[in-house]
Amino acid sequence: TNDHDTAECFADAFSSVFVEEPQGPLPEACYNNGNVDSCNDLVISFSDVYDELKKLDVYKSFGPDKVHPKLLKALADNEEFVRTLTILYDKCAKEAKIPEKWKEAHV
Repeated sequence: TNDHDTAECFADAFSSVFVEEPQGPLPEACYNNGNVDSCNDLVISFSDVYDELKKLDVYKSFGPDKVHPKLLKALADNEEFVRTLTILYDKCAKEAKIPEKWKEAHV
């Protein structure tokens, strides 16, 4: 086999196990054009944050923050933690600013 055949073999193997995940709980308009004006009326509630924490997949690995999804999911039952996250996320939405650190990812 040549390099092209090897690359095709890897591409087939990886594409067969690739799972496309949803972008998240924000309205589609917030993702498409980068226009933050389309998200100005976004309201993030306690129940929104709680629901998203409870949906976390504990079998996924942690991100750059080194916080495991299992811990975050367990903390969903802590009202003070969820309320603090709700305030933080709502402030980010109202100011249309996301901390640079949050934009990092393990790909």
